[in-house]
Amino acid sequence: MKKLYILNNIIIPILSLFVLAFLLGSCKKQQEWLEIKSNLNNITPERINEFQALLDFESNYTSKGLLTVMSAAPFYLTDADFNAIEVGVIRNAYTWNKQIFEGKSTTDWGTNYYMIAIANICLEGIAKIPVNQLNQNPYNQVKGTALFLRAQANFSLLQTFAKHYDANTAEKDLGIVLKLTSSLDEKIERASVKKCYDHIIADLNEAVKLLPEQTTVQIRPTSTAAKALLARTYLLLENWTLAAQMAAEALSANSFLIDFNTISTSATIPFPTLQNKNPEVIFYTEMTSALEYGSNGSFIDSILYQSYHNNDLRKLIFYRLFNNRPVFKGYYTGRTLTPFGGIAINELYLIRAEALARLNDHSNAISVLNSLLIKRWRTGTFVPLTANTAEDALSKIITERRKELPFTGHLPWMDLRRLNKDNRFARTLKRTLFGQEYILLPNSPNYVLPIPDEEIRFSGIPQNERQ
Repeated sequence: MKKLYILNNIIIPILSLFVLAFLLGSCKKQQEWLEIKSNLNNITPERINEFQALLDFESNYTSKGLLTVMSAAPFYLTDADFNAIEVGVIRNAYTWNKQIFEGKSTTDWGTNYYMIAIANICLEGIAKIPVNQLNQNPYNQVKGTALFLRAQANFSLLQTFAKHYDANTAEKDLGIVLKLTSSLDEKIERASVKKCYDHIIADLNEAVKLLPEQTTVQIRPTSTAAKALLARTYLLLENWTLAAQMAAEALSANSFLIDFNTISTSATIPFPTLQNKNPEVIFYTEMTSALEYGSNGSFIDSILYQSYHNNDLRKLIFYRLFNNRPVFKGYYTGRTLTPFGGIAINELYLIRAEALARLNDHSNAISVLNSLLIKRWRTGTFVPLTANTAEDALSKIITERRKELPFTGHLPWMDLRRLNKDNRFARTLKRTLFGQEYILLPNSPNYVLPIPDEEIRFSGIPQNERQ
């Protein structure tokens, strides 16, 4: 039986009284898989606090991928900066090449399947622990966290390595490999896109029942975060009613928005770090850092930049000018060149606003949007937007979504894929290097990234078609 070579670095958890450590080994042969399987069976943690420590480990929320950010973020590299890129994967993702990996691995695949493996180990492990009145809450936290993280990882993988959800074809379109156990003997095949989203929704609905509403640790999910990820999922599935409902329920628990008038417009890093807690963050993860996102040779799309009114503080807080050209700096991670990959409250306002507009409730849709924008403009200068029709409201919401979330995880890529299905919002992407123009057309097969070469070799699963 074929084995899934899902991890470029196989991680064996070794838990002692105060230490959580990982042994990293590159796995290239079948015998190594068998050795790893034996080791996993021998050292799986047994206590609830050990499982929680495993879920809290730093690698679970850092370096969650760069392919979609590199492909979709509204920036352009100078010829010199592109020429200086040493990593072929980055060059190829930036120019939407048919071949991406050049035989190399990628965090976009490996870190997400690593997270799924950890989640499955925890789910299987705590199922063996008797639940009582004393351990009920920590038990629920671990189980709910594992379900949430598995759902989040699967969601990320689908945005990168599978077609966008289409109700007409989702039962046939190839999704990702659904790993629902920690067994290395599990049969490996790509599930349908529909089946993948069904599992994500099932995991999140169960997580909502188990997780607390609030936490002081932003790397631990809450029921609010689970509802927010459900809202994002339902938006993608075009279930506008449930998208609006889940966003509203999440906002009922936490609707706080930063007043951008309280942020320094000249700060190099305007937002707080994880340690200092960005108050808009519901659940924290980071995408993979890359110099290309914000070097002095990386410039923001001038049309996007000019679309911000001069009294819109995002123009100063999100961007800095270098030689009179805008460069992005407004990462919600509070870290230079590290895009935010989690879930924040600003996204919930935009999800609810869009879902209401899609449901022809243009009055409430534009009201929700205004609630966000008033916190972004200089005090006393914002004139509330109006809309006489649902289509007008939707157009304004889509515009503001692009302005609010330019470097937020998979969201710009996800939006391009889903909105390309609608002629009103479809966009052709263009980048020019050394006089040559690279184009990504709406609905191109290159909106689905190839599965890493080594995974295809070892598992034999079908590769994605690209041009």
